[in-house]
Amino acid sequence: MSSPFVDYENLEDVQEVVSGIGYHIHRANFILSLISVLVNLAHITILCRKSMRTSATNVILIGLSISDMCIVMTTVYKHLFMIDFENSDCMTSSLRWKIYVDMTVWSIQIHFRRCVSWLGVLMATVRFVIVKKMTTSRFGNWSKPKVGWYMILVVSCISALQTAFYQSRWMVVENRSIPLPVNCALYQKISRRVQFSVMLNDFFNSDDQFVLRSYLTVDAVVTKFIPCVAFSILTVLLLHALQKLKKSGESIGRKTGSTNEDKKDLSTKLIIFMTISFLIIEAPLGVIYLVKACYDRNDAISILSSDFVVYFSMLVTVNSIIHPIFCILMSSQYRDTIRKMLGVTKKTKIASQKNKTSGVSIQGIQMT
Repeated sequence: MSSPFVDYENLEDVQEVVSGIGYHIHRANFILSLISVLVNLAHITILCRKSMRTSATNVILIGLSISDMCIVMTTVYKHLFMIDFENSDCMTSSLRWKIYVDMTVWSIQIHFRRCVSWLGVLMATVRFVIVKKMTTSRFGNWSKPKVGWYMILVVSCISALQTAFYQSRWMVVENRSIPLPVNCALYQKISRRVQFSVMLNDFFNSDDQFVLRSYLTVDAVVTKFIPCVAFSILTVLLLHALQKLKKSGESIGRKTGSTNEDKKDLSTKLIIFMTISFLIIEAPLGVIYLVKACYDRNDAISILSSDFVVYFSMLVTVNSIIHPIFCILMSSQYRDTIRKMLGVTKKTKIASQKNKTSGVSIQGIQMT
């Protein structure tokens, strides 16, 4: 569908500018993705150490890190081996098996992007429950590692089923008789004859693509908007619970040093950073999903929205690099694990001083 209220001439000018900048963003994202693969490989290695696999939140962090690495690895593949790395409906090749490989790569990226959304929410949920109910014994099991593994398994299975349904929309065609979609024109000639490509099957293409549009709408709500709202609410509740915990500690005469106060402030900044980055990346992507559901893929608005995806994709990559850095800066448990892996012995005096100034500890990565 098209809108009578849109100035399509000016929209095309905007699209040219966005696409021009997007080309350089693509190249930067490729380099950042390579860096992210190395960073997250080291990050996963550290998190998988026995000393780190002690709580549900740490285990969920492993799932998040694996998801981040799979996402950036698919980004690297698309840059190296795909003609069009923005639009899945523009997959073309002279080899049939290459089309199926490309379809699999798209599926992997979609699957793990969805996993990141819900695992982030679940990690915030676990932290909130542990802090809020730390004095209630029946909630003690929430901190156990097996809870994290169960959550990863459930999220992965549900996301895999959803991804399989979405990717079933494609059928591989040989020597197609109609041109490629207009949105493919940026990276290849749409009128050229291609040996193998993809098209929507009859089930997704019938009734003005009603099934596809419905799925994209539901997916935008379930995968993007609901996690954004849930993550924000949980973060506010968690900060409130931490504030109450701090006041209760002061009311019973607990004394803490200035160093401890500074570092608790750092942990608060980490939570705020995770929430803000999630809202900045996922909420706009949800809007793009809705645009794709409401407009035809050859419509200028739909094409423009697809051009914006690369900007948020780079933010996803940057976020995957920053997260391990935050773990180093804000988790003494994480730093100690790195020291053990490198064979560096921590001085007893320093360790003793840290024990004296340690404050409230939350199950999971210990923020000090």
